[in-house]
Amino acid sequence: MAQRRSTTTEIEATLGWQLIVTGALVFVGCDPQATTAAGHPYAPASVGDEWVYALPQSQPAGSVPATQSIDRIVAAEQRGDRWVARVRSETFGSASERDLVISALGVTPELGSMTSAVGEVTTRVAEGVYLPRELSPGMRWDWRQELDTPMSSMSVFGRCSVVGHDSYRGQSAVHVRCETHNRMITTMKTGVEVPPAQHVQTEDNYYVRGIGLVRSVTTTPQGYRAEKLLVRWQIAGAPGWSDDRPAIAVGAP
Repeated sequence: MAQRRSTTTEIEATLGWQLIVTGALVFVGCDPQATTAAGHPYAPASVGDEWVYALPQSQPAGSVPATQSIDRIVAAEQRGDRWVARVRSETFGSASERDLVISALGVTPELGSMTSAVGEVTTRVAEGVYLPRELSPGMRWDWRQELDTPMSSMSVFGRCSVVGHDSYRGQSAVHVRCETHNRMITTMKTGVEVPPAQHVQTEDNYYVRGIGLVRSVTTTPQGYRAEKLLVRWQIAGAPGWSDDRPAIAVGAP
């Protein structure tokens, strides 16, 4: 995994955890004896774990019919100091697979390939952490990836922070906000290169310890809005719950 490194400054240290700035990246480190890669508190990853989400969407021209997605852990194994789980996602009648990589830092980007509706997607640069193990109000971190698809290459940069806490059906939920910048270069099959496109979106994500992502709201400056609402789950060690008409008790971002 490629990582940028320069001046390192410790800016917080409590209970064995420390927030570390490394160049433009922020990592959360801990004593490796105190935790295992498989045990991320906000990202369960045992084989058979499953999350079902409703996907309502809207855009300036009007609402888009809601659909549903399913994320399922189909394989998992320890690889050195990392826990790697294979996630199969089914959305809009198509399926894709990707690796969920959990290290001592948290959920981290991974080099390599995954399948998607547009074909194979290859990550050639991966830096930073998507989701630290501990989420405290005021924490900030960055991550970056460079990817190739059959039609385009993308440079994606995300900047995230913990906004605070909310509630989800009587349970404490952590609110994480990320701003993602995507610079995409598309090449047509004829070899003609399309001018680079810049895309920016904001994601307000809500996580419950032991369950994972319970709600995600994605918005763009153009007025597009998409939600991802957890309606059913089956997770090892967590009580299940089901409602086909979700009533998410999380405040609007």
